[in-house]
Amino acid sequence: MAELLTISGIRPILLALVGVLAMVVLRYSWRNFRLDPRRGVFMRYMSLCLAAVLVLIVSNHLLLFFAAWVSISLLLHQLLMFYPERDRAVLAAHKKFILARCSETFLGIALLLIYLQTGTATLDRALSLMPQAPHLMQHAAGICLVMAALIKCAQLPLHGWLIQVVEAPTPVSALLHAGIINLGGLLLLVTKPVWSVSTPAIWLLCLVAAVSCCVAALIMATRISIKVRLAWSTSAQMGLMLLEIGLGYYDLALLHLVAHSVYKAHAFLSVSEVAYIKQSEARSLPRVVMVFVLFQLACIVAAWLLTGSAKWLPSALLAMVLATIWMNLNRSGWRLLLSSALVISYGLLVWGAAQIIENRDISLPLELATAAIANVFAICYWLIHHTPQYAVSQRWFISLNAGLYLDEWLTRLVLWLWPSHPIHYYQSRNNVSAVKGKLYEQTR
Repeated sequence: MAELLTISGIRPILLALVGVLAMVVLRYSWRNFRLDPRRGVFMRYMSLCLAAVLVLIVSNHLLLFFAAWVSISLLLHQLLMFYPERDRAVLAAHKKFILARCSETFLGIALLLIYLQTGTATLDRALSLMPQAPHLMQHAAGICLVMAALIKCAQLPLHGWLIQVVEAPTPVSALLHAGIINLGGLLLLVTKPVWSVSTPAIWLLCLVAAVSCCVAALIMATRISIKVRLAWSTSAQMGLMLLEIGLGYYDLALLHLVAHSVYKAHAFLSVSEVAYIKQSEARSLPRVVMVFVLFQLACIVAAWLLTGSAKWLPSALLAMVLATIWMNLNRSGWRLLLSSALVISYGLLVWGAAQIIENRDISLPLELATAAIANVFAICYWLIHHTPQYAVSQRWFISLNAGLYLDEWLTRLVLWLWPSHPIHYYQSRNNVSAVKGKLYEQTR
């Protein structure tokens, strides 16, 4: 039994996180479905899905880990199909079903290669036996693990299902965006001895995650639907988390995973309370940029002087990005005070995460490549939101609002592989005779 389960490493934190989320989401679901006659069915699938997530976290056997991974996907499919009369929800569920099988295929191949290399099916023992000098089989296992994580985290261009599952009930969206979507990050954090020594796997992970993060953030800024904006935000946040993992900032990624889960659960469960999005008043762009840059430089220098280590620089830089939230406050004194408090608290949280999981050496060429992608993102964002009078900005805004048409090919493929039958429009699990009567009338 000890070889099947383990609570080492980051698992206790994730168990506590899933436990809190499960309590909140189940309580919300019980109240939300109080007038639905199928409330018991929904609660059963939701509970089983959460139980499968807990089993996945504590799994210490390759077969048990794979079985829990597959079970989560199949149970989530039942939740997404809870209202099969919604055609768009059915299409999104079909997309998720097909892509989930692709992710499971990559994961199964990776676990098989790990077993063939180490000769043991115990996860902790297999990871400890992985060689430090990678060969072809380990490169293949690392690439397969990265592909499984990228698909699970809905990275571009395999992101369309995540945007369209907002048709599902709100508790399902909260469960998906706050918990299940983070499993790709969990997979990479647990199996980092396999892929972290494979240069092709690292470059694949970082480049795809960086592009997905920037493009999804640009597209999110063009949407007005709150749930759709949250869905695009999840894709961008997952890209940023995977980028942190690929660059070797595992402590930062762990903190990001926990914070994103809590934030997205609250955001989706309270989305009905949001009446409008308040636009911030216009300010002088050069002044804001100047204050932001000077504040960044000051915090980076302070982090360097206090720690004497370069690994805190990205943490300080990301903290400054979060600190810009407070730039909208009216008084400069409050702005500086709250931003400083945010930086201090953020640094303490990163320090706490660093006590649980260690970082690896950072690749300078990879950081420069991702920094170049981030700068392209900043230029595009400025072009769209601060120069709307130009034709190129208008065309770029329209293309982004359409999601750059990245999901069209996958939609056509899914409809060709799994065409939606017209019965979905009439289907109701509460009244099967009505469906039969409708079909009988069509055949006469």
